[in-house]
Amino acid sequence: MTDMSDFRITFDGPALETSQMDVQELAPALLAVGDLLSASTQALCGEKVRPQVNVKGSFKTGSFGIDFSLITDLLTKMRDIFASDGAAAVANASSILALLGISASAGRKGLLQVLGWLKGRQIQRVEAKENTAILHVDNDQLEIELAVLRLLRDMAVREATERMLEPLTKEGVNKFYAGTESKASATISSDEVSWYSAPQAQDDLLVDETRKMVFSIVSLAFKEDNKWRLHDGNSTISASIADADFQHKVDMNQISFAKGDVLVCDVRVRQWQSTSGAKTEYEVIRVLEHRTGARQIPFPGL
Repeated sequence: MTDMSDFRITFDGPALETSQMDVQELAPALLAVGDLLSASTQALCGEKVRPQVNVKGSFKTGSFGIDFSLITDLLTKMRDIFASDGAAAVANASSILALLGISASAGRKGLLQVLGWLKGRQIQRVEAKENTAILHVDNDQLEIELAVLRLLRDMAVREATERMLEPLTKEGVNKFYAGTESKASATISSDEVSWYSAPQAQDDLLVDETRKMVFSIVSLAFKEDNKWRLHDGNSTISASIADADFQHKVDMNQISFAKGDVLVCDVRVRQWQSTSGAKTEYEVIRVLEHRTGARQIPFPGL
């Protein structure tokens, strides 16, 4: 079975009265629409579905509207994901657009409507139910579908949403509409665009522990907050020196270093999961011993 779901994205404002738009402003917004659908499908369906979005090339006079098609391959496969019987499956095929708020029906709030309700406010508590979640913000609350909550939490979805609305930050572009040719499900003005910005990505701290480690010195840093380069026998790391007494002795030339010297240290190791992968920081809490590289013959009693 083949099927297709169409939707329209429109930008409006004094700068677009001739139905022309700077391609450098338009192209990133068009790409962001595709990114938004891809990221949303990934968040909702994992690797089971890969969407394809086509531009249909029809324009609304006096503004700049573009028609898109979410093609049949996505919708046909979504039938198996969102529903089990044939009739409900066809109705649920456009769920991805409804969950985003691009084609939300009356009384149903998708991602765009939820962000409009939040108005940039921080969510203070989420109360999860069987099929829905209640957002608590200040003295307000809003019940949404769990799938919409998943989109709300997904950083790739939020970043693509922000990029899609980027033209609203340009002079003379003051309205964004998403929906169909006859009906706009979401309307966003330029003075509201900040509500749809993606939050700053937060790194997740996974490891925070103190270890006893031995280093040879690759290079020293004498400026405040600069990091020393140390070698642990396998690799070179950068480490801040938090041992104030040791740092003072180095600054006053009370300690000198030679080739082969090693430092025995208590080191705080912190590791985060970031958007780019693992991140590690080293901080020398205390230098326990400075062992010179000069080799000496050991004697009993010494």
